[in-house]
Amino acid sequence: MKLMYCGHCGDVVRLFPEKRFCKCGKSWGQYLEDKATTVQTYPGLSLGISNPDFDLAVDAFVEHPNYFSPILAIRCWVNPLSEPDVTFVAGEERAKEDEAAPAEDGAGEEPAKEL
Repeated sequence: MKLMYCGHCGDVVRLFPEKRFCKCGKSWGQYLEDKATTVQTYPGLSLGISNPDFDLAVDAFVEHPNYFSPILAIRCWVNPLSEPDVTFVAGEERAKEDEAAPAEDGAGEEPAKEL
């Protein structure tokens, strides 16, 4: 499993075949058709997680969710720029899709109608 870490906002995003962006929109990444190689923006970091370690940790947690076990620890690493299954490309600004959307604080929304 590969994750992308955005150095701008600190968000960590799990990668899928569809392009996924971090919270601030300055970093993106996705798996390619081979389902092993990823492409993502630099200077974001590519994080690798050991799938077998992760599976064991989840199983241990499900079996005993209230107890700590060393099995809950998993190996993860930062993939170097030379990693053959990670391709880095120049970053790009994400189109601001939310400019037309109403603000989250309710500003610009019509008042609720009384029943």
